[in-house]
Amino acid sequence: MKKILDLNDLMIEQLRELYDAEIQLVNFLEQMRLQASNHLLVKLITKYQRTTDDNHWVLKQVFNDLFMQKRGEKNEAVRLMEEQTLDIVERCATPEVKDAAIIISLQHIIHFKIASYGAVATYANIMGLYGDASKLHLLVELEKKIDRQLAMLADGEVDRKAYNYQLN
Repeated sequence: MKKILDLNDLMIEQLRELYDAEIQLVNFLEQMRLQASNHLLVKLITKYQRTTDDNHWVLKQVFNDLFMQKRGEKNEAVRLMEEQTLDIVERCATPEVKDAAIIISLQHIIHFKIASYGAVATYANIMGLYGDASKLHLLVELEKKIDRQLAMLADGEVDRKAYNYQLN
């Protein structure tokens, strides 16, 4: 592993990890979409799949702007969150509880990505890479939007159905 000497090196490493995370999420999101039973959750996951594709494309642009290779780092944090989600979803006894588990698991991943994209956007801004900072900040906002939609779906419908199932 290469030493991280400065903020630029740290930003490149984090961007590579984000790139790897977006690639990992393609298959994971499809698995979650197929396991979800709530039609609104299925729609949101489908929307998030498109967001992930867009994020992937934006990251390619940033790497091209920086004249840097995009591959190299692995995102173990997202990989572990995906594994944990698969384990939890497999143990859910009802479709309602499974949907609630899918939402919270997606939110864990999204919150990680919000923090990561926010950090690299800040790094880019500090280094005067204003165009790239703007692109990365846009990704933060897209992730936040999906997070808010998942939270509203969880609070307004999915979590209540999962809870009410236990009352019957």
